[in-house]
Amino acid sequence: MSNATIAAMASNPSTNLEMQPAARLGELLISRQALDQSALDKALALQRDSAGDRLGAILIRLGLISEFTLLEVLSAQLGFPVFDAASHPEAAQGMQVLHSAQRISRALALRFAFLVLPRDGRKPLVISRDPLDSGLQEYLFSHLLDGQGCDWALIAQRDFERLLGEVYRDGQENRSGDQDLRRLAEDAPVVELVNGVLARATDKAASDIHIEPLEYGFVVRYRVDGVLQATEHYPRDRFDAVVSRIKLVSGLDIAERRLPQDGRFSSRSAGVETDIRVSVIPSVRGESLVMRLLPVSQNKRFSLDILGFEQDHLAMFQSWMTMPDGIILVTGPTGSGKSTTLYAALSACDRERERILTVEDPVEYKIDGVTQFQANSEIGFTFPAALRSILRHDPDTIMIGEIRDVETARIAVQSSLTGHRVLSTLHTNDSATAFLRLTDLGVEQFLVGATVRGVIAQRLVRKLCTHCSQPLDVSNILPDYAAKALDKLKVPRSEWRFRKPVGCTACSDTGYRGRSAIYELLPASDRIRAVLSQPSPSHYDLVRALNDDFRFLYEDGLIKAARGLTSLEEVFAVAGSAVSQRGAEA
Repeated sequence: MSNATIAAMASNPSTNLEMQPAARLGELLISRQALDQSALDKALALQRDSAGDRLGAILIRLGLISEFTLLEVLSAQLGFPVFDAASHPEAAQGMQVLHSAQRISRALALRFAFLVLPRDGRKPLVISRDPLDSGLQEYLFSHLLDGQGCDWALIAQRDFERLLGEVYRDGQENRSGDQDLRRLAEDAPVVELVNGVLARATDKAASDIHIEPLEYGFVVRYRVDGVLQATEHYPRDRFDAVVSRIKLVSGLDIAERRLPQDGRFSSRSAGVETDIRVSVIPSVRGESLVMRLLPVSQNKRFSLDILGFEQDHLAMFQSWMTMPDGIILVTGPTGSGKSTTLYAALSACDRERERILTVEDPVEYKIDGVTQFQANSEIGFTFPAALRSILRHDPDTIMIGEIRDVETARIAVQSSLTGHRVLSTLHTNDSATAFLRLTDLGVEQFLVGATVRGVIAQRLVRKLCTHCSQPLDVSNILPDYAAKALDKLKVPRSEWRFRKPVGCTACSDTGYRGRSAIYELLPASDRIRAVLSQPSPSHYDLVRALNDDFRFLYEDGLIKAARGLTSLEEVFAVAGSAVSQRGAEA
């Protein structure tokens, strides 16, 4: 704030609020028995660590007071009324005229959380969420009030947002709003906030960052080891600037708030370069934003040996990979590690002697010796179109990111019949269902049996923190079916090393750190092919045809829990549906 502006404001008490004496907010709340001293101390400690957050906003976020209480006390403290929007139905129209004439953009109104209501023959009424904001006061004096002063009123967040929406209806905001948003997105505090979020995500090894608008602010959450955690709260007046900053670096349209947008950018933090995929979708409270983080590392190692395969499963998978043709499928829900398994399988191939081509959407990691293609449906380069093209490039192995439709499925089958090894993924809950899924897509049953070499179903379980996990006596808590399964799997009870999560600083008090996969591998045996040769085979028929040494997902998880790698509750939570399914069909 310039010296001239300060001097002018000091001579105009109707504009300058900071010079009006008033009791402290915390003292007023305590005197009204709306707050006790310990709660106030907690909020003040958080305020010292925050980047300029108001005490009132912190108290509301902590749930220590209501917004109604805050407005009541602020009204008494500052001597301003609370603006009742319902009693002034004509207010939005007058504000719209003044804001347009004075070129007050939506971004500016949001930045300082204010609206201005013109009044005939009287000073304008500045309705604000934070009248004490020195930036707002300077703006009003320098650009709007022209020395005439103003009156003030407080307003509830909900009323402010409703009025803001009415003032800036579709088509009413001028082009300066976009320019203001761009300037806000490049302000140092906003850049610092976004960079801090990315740095914390890298430090936590998060896979996703969620930025979600709330009624009174917005939150940032990180997905670590498959679980959302570490919620960070920020005031609402920073939300548009933060979203605009991320849109700006992602190459998105910062002015478009009605349609979903997708973009990407790269970031480097603590020496780690990360490719970040951005998705923005409008919601009723504002734009919801998710960033998927994909670390870019020239030294990233994809190896079947480190994924979590038991030795018998690893040997089976490797035997499938030695076959020169046929289809190998990896199944599981989104986020179950399917792509990592496929990349590890490709890395295990002889990349000097083989021609390996992939079609992906998106290409998550780049692998030396593998030619990778990015599908793009917007320009017609779909999975089927890409596959038809790459078949003319003399491939030995083809990896298809996902079999999504009948045309892709049929090309995959035809490719395997003409001497190519094909790897791909499907979204099914278990390995047996993958065979039926292909028939549902329109592939003839006999072709499914003739081309599929094997199916891997997988899930990711969190690994117990090696710093804090403790031994667990399971004699009274292990279900009978689980104990019998371990006996069947020939895991001696003398070798059981079950452990439980505790929580420490190394694992952010979660009890877990990192993830490992659990698997079930289903080869296309003669018994499976016999079932597929029958009319209308069912899932039950396929399960009955499983070999005696077949291991279900939850059974593979039990082995890892008995070894102390993960916990029983994690196995049951992740593979619970497989447990109940096995019980129903046993």
